[in-house]
Amino acid sequence: MNKYVNPGTDLRAGSGNGLPLNWAEARTTDVLPMSAAQLGIWFAQRLDPLSAAYNIGEYLEIDGPIDPILFERALQLLVSETETLRVRITEETGEPHQIVTSAPAWSLPIIDVSREIDPRRAAETWMKSDLGQPIDLSREPLFAFALFKASPDRFFWYARYHHVIMDACGMWLVARRVAQLYSLLGVNQSTNLDSPGSLRALLEGDVAYRRSERLKQDQKYWRQYLAGRPTFSKLAACTSPASNGFLRQTAYLPLPISNRLRSLAKGMGTNLSRILAGATAALLHRLTGESDVLFGLPMATRDGATRCIPGMVSNVMPLRLSVHPDNTLCGIADQVASKIRQNLPHQQYQIADLRRDYGAISDRESLFDLNLNILRFKYDFSFAGNPVTGHNLSLGPVSGLSIVAYEQSTDAPIRIDFDANPAVYVESTVAEHLQRFLRLLAGAVAHADCPLGRLELLGGEERESILAGWNATGREVLPGSLPCLFAAQAARRPDATAVVFERGRLSYGELDRRSNQLAHHLRGLGVGPETVVGLCLERSLELIVGLLGILKAGGAYLPLDPNYPSERLRDMVESAGLEFLVTHKALGSTLPIRAGMQCVLLNEEAVAAQPGTRPSVTIESEQLAYTIFTSGSTGKPKGAANTHGGLANRLRWMQETYHLTEQDVVLQKTPFSFDVSVWEFFWPLITGAQLVVPAPGAHRDPAQLSVLIRMHGVTTLHFVPSMLQGFLTHGESRSCSSVRRLLSSGEALSRELRDQTSELLPQVQVENLYGPTEAAIDVTYWSCRCGESDEVPIGRPIWNTRVYVLDGGLQPVPAGVAGELYIAGAGLARGYLHRAGLTAERFVADPFGPAGSRMYRSGDLARWR
Repeated sequence: MNKYVNPGTDLRAGSGNGLPLNWAEARTTDVLPMSAAQLGIWFAQRLDPLSAAYNIGEYLEIDGPIDPILFERALQLLVSETETLRVRITEETGEPHQIVTSAPAWSLPIIDVSREIDPRRAAETWMKSDLGQPIDLSREPLFAFALFKASPDRFFWYARYHHVIMDACGMWLVARRVAQLYSLLGVNQSTNLDSPGSLRALLEGDVAYRRSERLKQDQKYWRQYLAGRPTFSKLAACTSPASNGFLRQTAYLPLPISNRLRSLAKGMGTNLSRILAGATAALLHRLTGESDVLFGLPMATRDGATRCIPGMVSNVMPLRLSVHPDNTLCGIADQVASKIRQNLPHQQYQIADLRRDYGAISDRESLFDLNLNILRFKYDFSFAGNPVTGHNLSLGPVSGLSIVAYEQSTDAPIRIDFDANPAVYVESTVAEHLQRFLRLLAGAVAHADCPLGRLELLGGEERESILAGWNATGREVLPGSLPCLFAAQAARRPDATAVVFERGRLSYGELDRRSNQLAHHLRGLGVGPETVVGLCLERSLELIVGLLGILKAGGAYLPLDPNYPSERLRDMVESAGLEFLVTHKALGSTLPIRAGMQCVLLNEEAVAAQPGTRPSVTIESEQLAYTIFTSGSTGKPKGAANTHGGLANRLRWMQETYHLTEQDVVLQKTPFSFDVSVWEFFWPLITGAQLVVPAPGAHRDPAQLSVLIRMHGVTTLHFVPSMLQGFLTHGESRSCSSVRRLLSSGEALSRELRDQTSELLPQVQVENLYGPTEAAIDVTYWSCRCGESDEVPIGRPIWNTRVYVLDGGLQPVPAGVAGELYIAGAGLARGYLHRAGLTAERFVADPFGPAGSRMYRSGDLARWR
């Protein structure tokens, strides 16, 4: 060999590596404008001159012996005839131009890695190091070559270019031309055949387009095409400008699947590109839940004679598709073909212009998170009969995720690369997304008519973790309904204070006796299991008596807030078909009374005349315990029917998790028409703690709440985040030093509010809980820790509860991917009271649980961490 260099060789100018030491002094032969595509890259490189993100490169693995002298001669001929390789960029005229220079003398670095344990690894390490070096566009050569000897019969030819002078199509044209030149030199034939055309010819079409009316027409077309576009069809939780480098995961589709995809395309009268674009749209849909998906499709933008001229003229064309779970891959591929036919006449409108149109150019954002680059360049040429295999190393910067498919031969496996921006992706996530894409393709090939929503996306272990491992909440719950649990506390400590309201209080014994009297009275009127009893009372001691009395009678209570508008109360009474109402004499005349409904006044003598002993009532787990009407934010309010079993499970879990003692004091501040009130009322009463009930209006006043907390030594209370913010803003909140537990639910708890709580009340443990009215209060929980960088999650499921994050086809989505939250398990309500149709719509069969089980479709979006 004629020259060997050190593996640490730097291929940039002035490094003594054989390339011209003073490239800028080479004689100028032409001054040319830059294409629109080049200008976009030049501008981005100028914003970050130390970035090597725009270095692109590949190496060709040559299977056979290579004559280094002939190879170097072929490359010298290539550089002399290829103007884009002799370009440097200048701003001497006030705006960027490219100067074509004469071809200076230079020699090819040759590196012998044949003695390395792993020659390929050694060579690739060297290549990637070179690719990571920034290039000065005005001073340095914008290309570099090196030849690696892996063995006497195997060589690697490395080619690196700055993207401002070369695109993927140009790289392939150069590689093919070098093989042709080398082969011709080997048999002493003329090398003037098929030399590439001039760079000026490549640019003329672009210059003409920029001056034509078509530019404005295309701009209008894309504005209409992207109108109302999704803000981002993205797989990452955040976005970031392209970084210097990328993560790459590579796989090869097994040959049978590759061939089946080709056959599928042929049978449809389309090509492989359309099938892969359809699969990309399906992946985006399955991983984002969006039906309107948008991604980029790089285009060569060459036609006619320019197809054979190396250079940088490529573009990225937006592709917007409508995808639904019942679509098949073939159906989406048909849509892809139609959209591409529609878009192709407008493909010259540059992506940089589109970004500028949408204001993304200023912060260097992309219009989409994902690009699909399909490179169907055939590497069927040879170096004097020695076949080659192309290995891409970089195709340029990656702002989000880039899927690259290579089909170098129609009888070889298809290579799939997933390149990702390390600022927003981690390597394991990229690997998982690649496997999901391959799984989706394999499923579509095996079952071409299968709807996309039913194709398997998750691996076996991942699916098991999400469905079973993270839902492994099974726990034996000791028998005992709420009335039984309260009765046990009353028998153990009858003289202890149970409830405090203003200046009055009830001991456990008194509360037990009075609620037993009401229960006997209700039983006498016909109240029993499955009987819904309305309860309309202001905040008071009587309210607690009413709640317990109804439950002890075997009935289920329906809270009717006397502050609600009369029309809403009337709708609730009619919807529930109420036959019994417990209230107070003072409210009786203001309430809507149905015909035949029996009204029980707590202060009437008939109730006080009843025995104070516990009535003999058997309460089953599946028996109705309470019905609370939803707020109506998602339609007409409806009554969710919750069971004793679900309530007992929830309260037992809460006690095991948060450990109330007889010394604890719980503030009951939530209106009893909201389900948070259920645990506020009953958790302290089944654990021997004390319950403090603020007066009407006081439960909303931070000043009065602060007084109550200090007066009674409240240790435990609940806030929805908006009310917590108001409480913390009040100056007296710092003085509430008795508080130890603060539970939050009902709204999203922000990171800032969590940290503010910890700052003002450092002794308090903040708990974030989540649950719809259609389940027994809360179904997930999270213990907050101050200083956590992430947003506050809703946590993990409680005892005997399963939560699923599913896509539109009721398939589980991977961790980190948004989907709709479904809830199943012990706490699930039976449905909506007297609303069988709506119950069937929202409480659907659970395909992942025991036979006959159901799950509730919450309508909330969530993602597993």
